[in-house]
Amino acid sequence: MAYDLQAVGVDLRDLWRPGSGITPRYVLGLAGQFPLNSALRAAQRGGPEWRPWDPQLHLLAAIANLLNAANRQRAGKRTNSPIVSPPKKPKPVRRMTVAEIAKRQQARKPN
Repeated sequence: MAYDLQAVGVDLRDLWRPGSGITPRYVLGLAGQFPLNSALRAAQRGGPEWRPWDPQLHLLAAIANLLNAANRQRAGKRTNSPIVSPPKKPKPVRRMTVAEIAKRQQARKPN
């Protein structure tokens, strides 16, 4: 988020500097307006490899894959996997609560 804010001329550290005029509401308002290819949006989708994948690039990849499949079909060949594909979505991180950790530790203790 700091990188994207710096691109619009706002230093995130100004939130903690007295008299800077930067408020959390202002920063969140700016963050809500970041473009789809911003670092924050890429991190929300799964990492930096998602940064260039905006809706336009998804459509272009679909067009390239459809044209490839149509050309292979016209040539009498079986279609293969797509030639362009977006990055794989990461597996969701398993999160545990403090109560679940304590319960597991109690179960491991010998009587």
